[in-house]
Amino acid sequence: VQLQDRNERLYGLGDLQERMGKLAGSKPDVSTRTVFSEEEKLKISKDLIDLQIETNKMKEQYETENFELKNMILALENRVQELELCSEKVTGERDALRERLHALETSRKELADEYIILKSNYLALGKELDQEVRQAAVLALMFLT
Repeated sequence: VQLQDRNERLYGLGDLQERMGKLAGSKPDVSTRTVFSEEEKLKISKDLIDLQIETNKMKEQYETENFELKNMILALENRVQELELCSEKVTGERDALRERLHALETSRKELADEYIILKSNYLALGKELDQEVRQAAVLALMFLT
């Protein structure tokens, strides 16, 4: 019976030794997997850092373009205001010139009417003068005769 117990224990020890051998054999495998896992972690970390750098560059580019666009918008708004002010000034000048033109046209019409009246008066006076000259000639002839 004791021998049997010893045999069983020895078999149990053999199983234990077998398991220990497997564990010892799997230890390098675990180390390899651990190293591989660490390398993968490092690669993933590097990729993550590269991605963060690229993201930061894109953010910086976005901010720069956004700033430039805002400046461009402000410059264009200023230009629009300048053009509106210029347009108002030109509109005011145009209205003043229209008023002046209207006044000049009115004055021209008045002068044309006055010219017509003066010409009519001149022609009428010329006719009267001719009649007076004829009458004076007739009277002078009558007086001489």
